[in-house]
Amino acid sequence: MINQTEVTLHRLDRLNAEQQRISYQSSTGKKIDNGSDDAVLFTRQIFVEDKIKTFEGIQDQLNKTTVHNNVSDSAIAEIKNLLEQVKSELLKANTDTTTDEGKKAIAVSVAGVKQNILDLANTKIDGEYLFSGSDSSIASFTQDPTTGEVSYNGDNHLRKIAVDEGSYRQKGVNGFDMMMYSTDTATKADTLEFSTSQRIVDQDGFEWKPDSTTAPTKLVRYDFNGNATTDELTVTPNAGANAAKYPYQITTPNVDGTKFEAKTNIFDEIDNVVNALNKVDSDGNPVSDAVADAALTEGLDSINSAYDAVNVAHAELGGRNRVFEISEEKISAKITQYDIMFQEIAAADLAKVAVEAKALELTFTALYSTINKTNELSLVNFIR
Repeated sequence: MINQTEVTLHRLDRLNAEQQRISYQSSTGKKIDNGSDDAVLFTRQIFVEDKIKTFEGIQDQLNKTTVHNNVSDSAIAEIKNLLEQVKSELLKANTDTTTDEGKKAIAVSVAGVKQNILDLANTKIDGEYLFSGSDSSIASFTQDPTTGEVSYNGDNHLRKIAVDEGSYRQKGVNGFDMMMYSTDTATKADTLEFSTSQRIVDQDGFEWKPDSTTAPTKLVRYDFNGNATTDELTVTPNAGANAAKYPYQITTPNVDGTKFEAKTNIFDEIDNVVNALNKVDSDGNPVSDAVADAALTEGLDSINSAYDAVNVAHAELGGRNRVFEISEEKISAKITQYDIMFQEIAAADLAKVAVEAKALELTFTALYSTINKTNELSLVNFIR
């Protein structure tokens, strides 16, 4: 009788354990609760879950990047429209029929456009400046309250965003791409002409700065963190035809792949045309009609070059944006695939669970019936 009771209790414990398993599977839809239930299955389940979380994180980053890219695209498109407006105003001003008063009115209009462009160049979203390069926490451009001169505060590098496991792509464009244009380009062992008001960058995106703004003797390369390095290039006076505008020059390193560019700030060119329209020089001193007209013609050419540079930057942004769009589609497909795999690995067969639950119910009924009959046993009943 004791052995029969122990056997019955053992069977009851096993049925209770089975009941817990079936209840867990039917309520959660998962096969196992603990790793000890099935070590191999649990390992596979953890692996797939980790993949899903990784790709969901990448997808979230890509979605955020897409928003930033769309805003950047809109900002650059509007900058192009404003530069078109400046070109139109300068064409109107560069005619014999436009009076001095008319040119001054155009100067006011162009100066207003400059402020609108500055606002767009400092576009900010989610606490990040879109055109500052690698450090999006700093304002892309700042304007001197006294002189009105606009300076770029960022660098010539771009942030990289994960598009897949271990794969990264550059995001957006920076101020060098968007609001500067190249006046001279030099390759291996070539000569580069420049002025100290320009920014010099190499093929790796690093900036080379003069040791003096009045009489430079060398250009010094600055690293990714903005610190001066020991790399230097000797500066010599430019004796060529462009010496008046670009009084200095360097000879680039005799290394394959070398490319140096002298870049001019578009805001400086807008200031120059405003001065020409007002018939003053950069210091505010009056100039003759001939000098002003020549500056206005040159300024129109510069604005055309500036527009071309912004257009190229816009095209580059479009290409990078397309990369992120394709990557987001690929990541979404991978998440779907791993979700399906997770269901195949970890999901319980609810139809099978329902059958097992019904069978367990019948087993419980039979067992409790046996227990009741066992408890009713007596010598009298046995004799009967």
